[in-house]
Amino acid sequence: MMNWDKLRQKLAEALPGAEAQLQMAPIGRRVLPPPDAEFRKSAVLIPLLQQEGKTTIVLTRRAEYPGVHSGQISFPGGKFEHGEADPIQVAKREAEEEIGLPVGRVEVLGMMSELYIPVSKMLVYPVLAKITKPNRWLADPREVNEVLEVPIEFFQNPRNIISYTIKHSENLVEVPAFDWQPIPIWGATAMMISELLEIIRLIDYEGQT
Repeated sequence: MMNWDKLRQKLAEALPGAEAQLQMAPIGRRVLPPPDAEFRKSAVLIPLLQQEGKTTIVLTRRAEYPGVHSGQISFPGGKFEHGEADPIQVAKREAEEEIGLPVGRVEVLGMMSELYIPVSKMLVYPVLAKITKPNRWLADPREVNEVLEVPIEFFQNPRNIISYTIKHSENLVEVPAFDWQPIPIWGATAMMISELLEIIRLIDYEGQT
C-alpha cells in the first residue's frame, strides 16, 4: 500500500524533475519554456485512489474535438482563469468540473515539477492528491469521453512501455508510451507519470536501506 506520509514528505524535498520526466519524452522534447517564450499557465490534478489495498491513478480520455489533444489520455485540468494564481485551486476546480470530483474529497499531497507543452504553449503545474472516490464519476461530455482508473502497477511494469507512432506536423514520430488499450498514454501525461514513479521508487529504495 502507498505510504501517504512518506509521499507527502518526498514532495516537499528536491524533486526528480526533468531527469525523470524525460524518460518518457520524445527525443528533443523540452520540459521548460524557452527563454522569453510566451505561454499560458494551467494545472492538472493527479488523483491517486486507494481501493482494495491497491493504488490507482485516475485519468480521463478527452473528448474528440478539432484540437491537438483531441481524444488523448490526460489528467483532469485546465487553464488558469482570470484572477486565479494558485495551481491547487485551479486543479481542484477543473477536476470537479470535468469528472465530478468534489473538492471535499481531495487531499492535496504536494506539487510535482512543472512541465511545458510546446504544441499548446502551456506551462502545466501538476498537483498530486489522494482522493476519496465519489459514488459515480460525472464526466462533462464537452471535455471528457471517459474516466479511467489505472492501477499504478501497470505503469511500474517496464513491459508496458512501447514505442508509439504519432503524427507531428507532417511527419511520423516515434515516442515512448504506456501501452494502455485502446489508446496508449504518451506525451505530457506519460512524462508526469514517469516523475511520480521515480518519486515512489525513491521512497521504496530509502525504505530498504
